[in-house]
Amino acid sequence: MRKLHTLLTGLFVTCLLAGMTGCSENAGSISRAQGQIEGVERHMLNEVTIAKENLNSYVSEDTLMAIQSDLTAYFKATNEARWDDLMHYFPMHKKQGDTAFVNGSKRALEHWTERGVQNRTAAAEIVYSSPVYRDNDQDVVLLNLDLSHYVEFHRNYDGPRPNGMKGMVETNYGKGNATYRESGIATGDSIAELRYWEVAGYSRIWAVSHIDSAHWCFLPPNFNETGAAGMMGANAMVEALRHRRANDPTSQK
Repeated sequence: MRKLHTLLTGLFVTCLLAGMTGCSENAGSISRAQGQIEGVERHMLNEVTIAKENLNSYVSEDTLMAIQSDLTAYFKATNEARWDDLMHYFPMHKKQGDTAFVNGSKRALEHWTERGVQNRTAAAEIVYSSPVYRDNDQDVVLLNLDLSHYVEFHRNYDGPRPNGMKGMVETNYGKGNATYRESGIATGDSIAELRYWEVAGYSRIWAVSHIDSAHWCFLPPNFNETGAAGMMGANAMVEALRHRRANDPTSQK
């Protein structure tokens, strides 16, 4: 169960930090604190965009636009710590009726938000999409994004040292894409008001949709390494990765 909670967060390092479920609710406190940090850009994603030039897409335009719309809602739910809404973008057709999973996942997200961890996507542009691959009861598309993202640790964070998490962050957002930064330290303080990883570069994400639905959900690039390989069959995964290597000019970047 803990590995599945880690899977749910996907791009969200909130649960990856410990892979366990706490139980507090105070998502609004982080949002209020963010607005008070000086010298740090506070951009939030308004809409996932689609590259106008150098787009390599192998799905129909209407499918790509549907994915774009749902991916926008997915990132916004995370930015605003709306965990009930976020669950709508996890492929629940693989976990039907599992209320323990849903409730435990939300408690985990609430726990780390309360402890001072926030994930914030500032911008995301789709630069590649694979064809649609049928995978038993779902369709699968592999996306590549030009991503601007922040993994933030506010003053009340008391977990493992953020500057030691480079490998964990890059596992989710792409090797070489993450830079550790700190805001200024006020006189008399020993800890920066904000410690964070700034992510800038190309990052993969899986889009999946039940065959009887037009709604798209999302999985992190390494979901099969979290004890949840059953979320997608090997054939669809291998074919999509093979297609990207052959057809996405950014695949080696």
